[in-house]
Amino acid sequence: MTHFFLHWWRSWIDSEKNKKFFQRLCTYGSKILILPFGWTLESYDFDKYKEWFLKYNSDKILCITSADSNVSKLIQQIINNEIIFLGWWSVRKHIEILSEIPNLRDLLQNKIVAGVSAWAIVRGKSYYSSLKDSLGDWIGLIPIKTMAHRWPNNPWLDNKEREKLLDQYWEKFPIYKLPEQEYVEFTI
Repeated sequence: MTHFFLHWWRSWIDSEKNKKFFQRLCTYGSKILILPFGWTLESYDFDKYKEWFLKYNSDKILCITSADSNVSKLIQQIINNEIIFLGWWSVRKHIEILSEIPNLRDLLQNKIVAGVSAWAIVRGKSYYSSLKDSLGDWIGLIPIKTMAHRWPNNPWLDNKEREKLLDQYWEKFPIYKLPEQEYVEFTI
């Protein structure tokens, strides 16, 4: 079974909600793989999330590694780590790299997989993006639909209308939607 965490945006803010999120993750293990692909500042982003894990850790010695974009090395890193953390970086780059792993779902068995922002929506089957005001399909690791960045005052459809469209789109799956800095966890 795989334990999933979906976190809705702004995980880099110093807040009580984010503190609980990182503390909860650390209760599941000490070997953490951070996938910072897709931004020009990958090392900065890795360092920032590493800082949060260390800051909110509960006295555990953590081994935090930055993922390698070489697929064979990345596969070994996934095998060797307990927590796989996908931040708010470029979704397309992550999908490009992860789609080259033929047995990704199997590799993630018995792992903790945490996703922030766009990565919270990517792992589901379908999504509604507030940023692009559109519906779409993702990699479908978990049988859910998501609405990320549930802003109350956006220029597009209101949340009820967007949720209705998402519910009617594709297959029937539960819809997850959370305000920023909140998270949900479940096991599949």
